[in-house]
Amino acid sequence: MEIDNLKSAWQEIPTTQKGKDELNLMLKKNSHPILASIKKQLIIELLGFTALLFCYYSMFDGAEKPLFVNIIIAIAIFAPILHHLKGYQLQKQFRSSKNLREDLTDFAAKLKTFRIETLIARIIFFSGIMLFFTYNIEFSESKWLALVVILAIFSVQLFFSYKVWSGRINKLKSVLQEFSNYVG
Repeated sequence: MEIDNLKSAWQEIPTTQKGKDELNLMLKKNSHPILASIKKQLIIELLGFTALLFCYYSMFDGAEKPLFVNIIIAIAIFAPILHHLKGYQLQKQFRSSKNLREDLTDFAAKLKTFRIETLIARIIFFSGIMLFFTYNIEFSESKWLALVVILAIFSVQLFFSYKVWSGRINKLKSVLQEFSNYVG
């Protein structure tokens, strides 16, 4: 009985008609609030990573380090930049077709892959930074302790990043499950 009431309530909602030009303009704008916040975060992080990339050579003695260390730090900086760009594109390109359930299921699968890629990009960045800043350092007991603390903090960050992405994916899955229960 509830489903019949829901269907009739749905059919009674007046829909505003938008012209083809207005719809095309909305699609071209990509004015979704999530896209705007992702774009803002992307720009801020791109500026920070770019500044690091330009400064590491002179400010952090990159000139005194071997070429392979400089290449590794460059790769370590580019990995999260490319990953953020991929995430923005993933979100931007999501469009629903005739079957919303399948589209959301596919999107959830893409988010699972993206979650793993996020962790890999962070590990690459952290490893490159640690190699760069610890290259040619003589480790004392206090420096080893500091390195262990840094590693522990990084591990906790990785864990929380995984949990946040898992929460997003689980939320999407629960919405899909509810959708499947109501629609059939």
